[in-house]
Amino acid sequence: MKQVRLHEKLITRLIAAGGAAVLICSAYRLYTGGIQPDWLLALTGALLASVAWRLHLAHAQSSRRHIELLTKLHLATIESLTMAIDAKDPLARGHINRVRMLAEGLGRAVGYPENQMEGLKTAALLHDIGKLAVPEHILSKPAKLSPAEFSKIMTHPVVAADILSNVEFPYEVVPIVRHHHEKFDGGGYPSGLVGEEIPLGARILTVVDCYEAMTTSRAYRHAYTREQALDTMLRESGQTFDPSILNKFIEVIDSLEFDHSALNAQPVTLPGIEPQLSDCFVDPGFGPERRTRTEKALLDIAAAQQEVVSLYEISQTLGSTLKLSVVLPIVAAKLEHITNFTTLAIYLADGNCLRAAYVIGKNADALKGYEVSFGEGGTGWVAEHRQVLIGESPLADLERRLGGEGAAAYRSTAIFPLLREDTLVGALALYCEEACGYSPDEVRLLETISGHAAAAVHNALAFERTRESALTDNLTGLPNSRYMYSFFDQEKSRAERHGYPLVLMMMDLDGFKKVNDTYGHHVGDEILRQIAKVARAQVRGGDTLVRYAGDEFVAVLHRATPEIVSEMKARVQSAVDSFAHEVRPGRIARIGISIGFATYGQDGEAIDELMEVADQRMYEDKIARKRKVLTARAGVSPASAVGFQISNPSLEIPSNPGSTTLEN
Repeated sequence: MKQVRLHEKLITRLIAAGGAAVLICSAYRLYTGGIQPDWLLALTGALLASVAWRLHLAHAQSSRRHIELLTKLHLATIESLTMAIDAKDPLARGHINRVRMLAEGLGRAVGYPENQMEGLKTAALLHDIGKLAVPEHILSKPAKLSPAEFSKIMTHPVVAADILSNVEFPYEVVPIVRHHHEKFDGGGYPSGLVGEEIPLGARILTVVDCYEAMTTSRAYRHAYTREQALDTMLRESGQTFDPSILNKFIEVIDSLEFDHSALNAQPVTLPGIEPQLSDCFVDPGFGPERRTRTEKALLDIAAAQQEVVSLYEISQTLGSTLKLSVVLPIVAAKLEHITNFTTLAIYLADGNCLRAAYVIGKNADALKGYEVSFGEGGTGWVAEHRQVLIGESPLADLERRLGGEGAAAYRSTAIFPLLREDTLVGALALYCEEACGYSPDEVRLLETISGHAAAAVHNALAFERTRESALTDNLTGLPNSRYMYSFFDQEKSRAERHGYPLVLMMMDLDGFKKVNDTYGHHVGDEILRQIAKVARAQVRGGDTLVRYAGDEFVAVLHRATPEIVSEMKARVQSAVDSFAHEVRPGRIARIGISIGFATYGQDGEAIDELMEVADQRMYEDKIARKRKVLTARAGVSPASAVGFQISNPSLEIPSNPGSTTLEN
């Protein structure tokens, strides 16, 4: 069409020039009285035609240069756009340009129309533009995509085609982009086209796009070798790939791979870009002073993308746990990948001081548990003023723990308060041995991460307090029955693994109801608190004492032989029998305690079985203790007191030993 238009313009200009020559000659003939040599008419026409031809050539050259300039501008715009898209993924950087080069090479090998080659190259550059509509956390997900996530990925060819449909390309681009994920057997997307229904350019792009993706590392896998990739693709010949195009690709891969590797030297691949954002990081041979404006812009895009991904990963990971022992390592690990430090300390607020609850890096062992008072050093200043502190020497923070020489090795800090609304949760301190500051972007990112970390730590602490409250008896401070049931299974497993006896000892206070009835529950509660302390002091350090319910207690004893159980029972009963609580001057309340026990494996395996056996033995012990006391008061031997009945229930509780007595 362009050539036809050029010919039309040329003919028009020649006709105009000839007409002008005729008019000039006619005017001259009138002026000279009709006398005019023929050669003059011919010469005039030739001169005018020559001038018109020269004007045409000049205009044609100007138009050609303009078209070439527009074409270059068009391609430069496309390449700049694809570079910006490419910069968003540090692992796939250079993928788009490598696909373009491979597509061009394979296109020529299979005889793709030369006048359509620019369309194939453009489609290769723009084939992933639709991923702008796919959330970054899906594109960067290191695990297998869910069906819903994959359905979102499947929209990108359609989105790309819709974006590009507004551009009037002079060659085939949109169909190639739209259908580059179709499969030869019809199992692809978005349209399920089969065989040669798929545009030739799309079939070429399918092959090279798949090959390039397989031979490049991704978040979810390492790169395939060339042989592994080609073997995998051959198994999909006739299914995913057009067999003839795939065979040609394998035939010419050596020549394409030569150019493919050369692409790594081009600036578009941005060598040296790492996910770290610290200005301290300088890649050898590619420092900030050598970066072009384009490279700096792409670095900004890559940094912004890394920031989005990092924040998403942190929020996702921190939201998956409520254990403080898991939250703190997660925060530290994420920071280790996005910023620069020598030592990282996460302090937690504890009253009017901060305690280093988690530390990684140099001197980590020395700093663990380190306490800093509010207002002391940089960290204390941050806690007191609740403001970020950047660039100060950490000497005041670390000298007391590391000594002057050890602390002097650090030259800069970045300390952030961990704030949950108006509550100070702790502080995040980065100590660096390098004399480098933190850029505004990095400070902003760290402030955002600190906010996420503060929320996670606050929730974890609240969960632990709630959990502790749920598993702890509020009156005595001992573990409660909920704790016992969850704890006992662990103890059973440990006893089986190490082969030692495990004993469950059940205790019940004697006469406690009479104390409550006589003096009220406030006195009964105080006696329970005191008895819990008395009993806890008698069991061994590794044993667990639980307030089971009301005036019942349970002890779980490790490595408890019959001799140890008997000795401990006597010790607890003696201590409780000796306990006396002064209700008011002149009024003393005493109680006793009955004890039964059961051994895991001998008396049962389930905790309910053991509780039943221990409870029965405790009841037998209660009867025996009552008989002993009554026998002592009646002056008869225990044997002759068998079956002795108490006629006056008010006398059931004797003074000592055993149960409750109320003394004046």
